[in-house]
Amino acid sequence: MKLLIANWKMNLVDHQNWLSSFDSNFNKSHINNSLKIIICPNFLQLADMSQKNSLSNRFIFGAQNVSENPPGAYTGEISVEHLLEIGIDYCIVGHSERRALGETDFIVKDKVEKLLSKKITPVICIGESFEIQKNNETKTFLLSQLELLLKDKNLNLNKCVFAYEPLWAIGKGIPADLSTIKTSISYIKKVFDEYNLSLTILYGGSVNEKNSSEILSVDHISGFLVGNSSLDGKEFANIAKNF
Repeated sequence: MKLLIANWKMNLVDHQNWLSSFDSNFNKSHINNSLKIIICPNFLQLADMSQKNSLSNRFIFGAQNVSENPPGAYTGEISVEHLLEIGIDYCIVGHSERRALGETDFIVKDKVEKLLSKKITPVICIGESFEIQKNNETKTFLLSQLELLLKDKNLNLNKCVFAYEPLWAIGKGIPADLSTIKTSISYIKKVFDEYNLSLTILYGGSVNEKNSSEILSVDHISGFLVGNSSLDGKEFANIAKNF
């Protein structure tokens, strides 16, 4: 299975124009039957778009975040139950932009548990900072982000998706070099193998229509989590055609 996930972040995208641009560059002749295209708009657009048959018949919809808490007195939060009510199938957790706001590995684990309990697929983001990468501490850091999840035997991680996003490549327009991507992805795969897990691993970080084909050639990469380039329907379609 291949996954292409659009993370629109806190951007207000005109989805009608986006869809028109996407359709102008992606038609049935380009469809890879093993490819799932998942759109993660902002929360205000998520409910509306996921309920439109014209869209839900073509795309899968995901959330950009979820609360680790149950429904209740948590002003401004969105619960797993809310996502379930509007038919959401995927949810991003642990994105670096959320971690920068204080989301810890423990909170990520709580969110994963909540999502799995409602059969919503967590897309779990991991990735190191430039300083960690520069100090050759990437493997140690990635393992630290994974350990809580891997050691919990009650979690069915086979129902999860993992996205490797080096922080120093996100939103910079320049992805990690292929050598770095290969090394990190190979290490993540090795860790999963040690736990007898066969998991979907995505790459994220300045993916665009020009570099996506080359990055897809890296062993064990099953797709992308795309930020800025997903805001343009035409460019996102061109990325999809590379699968």
